[in-house]
Amino acid sequence: MAEMNDDLFGNLDSKMNFLEEKKQVNADGIYRIDMSKCKDKKKGYRAKVRFLPNLTKDGKLGQLALEKITHYVNIKNPKELSGWFDSPKNFGEKCPLTDLYYQMQNSKNAMLQEKSKCLNYSKKYYSYVLVLEDENQPDAVGKIMIYQYGKTIKDKIAAEKSGEITGKPCNVFDLSQGKDFILFVKEIETGGETYPDYKMSQFGSETSPVQVYKDGVFKAIPVGADNKIEGKYHEVIKKALLDREHDLEEFAARKLNDEEHGKISDIIAFLTGKSSSSFASANTKSENVASTDDFNFDENASSKKASTTTVTDEDDFFDLDS
Repeated sequence: MAEMNDDLFGNLDSKMNFLEEKKQVNADGIYRIDMSKCKDKKKGYRAKVRFLPNLTKDGKLGQLALEKITHYVNIKNPKELSGWFDSPKNFGEKCPLTDLYYQMQNSKNAMLQEKSKCLNYSKKYYSYVLVLEDENQPDAVGKIMIYQYGKTIKDKIAAEKSGEITGKPCNVFDLSQGKDFILFVKEIETGGETYPDYKMSQFGSETSPVQVYKDGVFKAIPVGADNKIEGKYHEVIKKALLDREHDLEEFAARKLNDEEHGKISDIIAFLTGKSSSSFASANTKSENVASTDDFNFDENASSKKASTTTVTDEDDFFDLDS
């Protein structure tokens, strides 16, 4: 009791931990190439990772990557209309923001075409990676994190799987004969804006067994003459794969809720010049599900076939990063 009283009526400094800045590497679990941390932007950002299988918490093998389509609505004023939305297309359903974009882009109305730029599309993939090297973010080394990537890197994974690059097919996620991935990223300028370019990133030329990180050291798991990992190491690998702070499932697409449907209706109303009240009544008929079927553009709008600005490849429609 005396010790407690000494702290209570004397030195309280030992209880001020809340003032300390907790050093966390990408607290949401996403491994990001942060060009602002690049020590030499002329040389580019270099790191090395290993793609890992998706071992779920219940010990099952899940999909090696999650795919998610999202929209970012970028409206400066009123800014409360801006935000991210998971597309209903993730669930095989019609997406009002996708429909709105195409109808605005493919109209003959220059104002609608310009406003369509507020609707940004992104298709991303999420996989586990073990960070092997990263001098710009050394605290990430040895961690199993979730890597978000786009079409550029997906195509590189596919090229390895088909053997297009080396002539020998390789599943880069394979624990015994996968490949390390060297991330090499440089900034490029396009249309007055700067973007990270991942095209020079590549998988190593040789296959190798997965490594386990312990006490600051990487150690490759031994493989037998048949290039298979012996059974006695299976539990070691499983334990290592589950030693992570976040799970892929946290980043899976989710269905829009009523509030988001209402916000999308307001976005449609704002961008097309319709009143929000008219959309509110229209949505009531369809249980508050926003849809571009509820409006028509002005008489200057044309069909998709008549437009020279028709967008057809959604992967290239808008890519936030690779």
